[in-house]
Amino acid sequence: MTARNDAGTVPYISIVLTGRNDGYGGDFVKRFLATLQFNHHELMARAIPHEFLLVEWAPVAGAPLLVDLVEERCPASVAARFRAVIVDAAYHEAMTHNPRLVYHEFLAKNVGVRRARGAFLITSNCDVVFGRHILGRLERRELEPALVYRAPRWDLRATLDTEGLDWTRLEDPAHLARPAKRLRPPYFRGSTGDFIALDRAGFHALGGFNEIYRVARFGVDANFLIHALSSGVPIVDIGGPVHHIDHEGSYQTVRAQYARREGDAPYGDERWPYNDVVYRNPPTWGLADAPARSAGARRTYLDFSWDAVPPLVDLAGVVPAAKRDSAVGDPTRWRT
Repeated sequence: MTARNDAGTVPYISIVLTGRNDGYGGDFVKRFLATLQFNHHELMARAIPHEFLLVEWAPVAGAPLLVDLVEERCPASVAARFRAVIVDAAYHEAMTHNPRLVYHEFLAKNVGVRRARGAFLITSNCDVVFGRHILGRLERRELEPALVYRAPRWDLRATLDTEGLDWTRLEDPAHLARPAKRLRPPYFRGSTGDFIALDRAGFHALGGFNEIYRVARFGVDANFLIHALSSGVPIVDIGGPVHHIDHEGSYQTVRAQYARREGDAPYGDERWPYNDVVYRNPPTWGLADAPARSAGARRTYLDFSWDAVPPLVDLAGVVPAAKRDSAVGDPTRWRT
């Protein structure tokens, strides 16, 4: 059985990814192509209409684009369900509030969320494989609108051979880099950036990820969960994990290096109060006003324009998060 995804039809899911060809975490390209092809194969085997939307944020000058590598190295069936949005590097320089932060993951994901076509969107990363339980729920079309789905991340050893990935290696407990995680209500936080699923309309109603605070990328994913629950959107555990291929330079592997000098961390200072504030992004979140230049069916360039850049500071867009009434114990009831 195969999944059809004809031009003009709405796929059941859009998988929003971000990256660039800069060697992040060792052999980034190898991890990216391996997980992309594995996920595509499993989605096709279950006849799940899907698209991959990659946002290449501030690509490295002179390096091949990731979309070019997909077209060169992946089967045609993968490339046919793959789109890329290439964001001019000037946007990073114009928008960042932290010169040590070399990559704005969630600004990039907002670009993808804004332009994804699926009925449901999954924001994930380029070294993540969807577990079989998740694939089963997608196959049965069990996702419901106005509900945020989360999944725990199980980290696999960086030494795992990604050539010819199979379920035997992915699910072998001996290959875990650290104990398997579990998520706890009501927020279901933990490696949140690796899996958030929500219907497209719901993502747009929330205005994507926080674009007001641009000093860190750490915690922005968890802050989205605070924002969602404070806005009355429930969060649930989808019931099974995603498998993440560990690598050098990940938060888990470098966090200890920045103890007592958190301000120097390449992911930003993790001590900002992401559990205590929500946000109101401007209507143009996700670089909605950026000049778009199409280069065929599968790639779009966002050229730089100051008119598309949000305000440098927008304190009106930051508000205290609603607090859960712990005496009631019901995460759907809130007081300010």
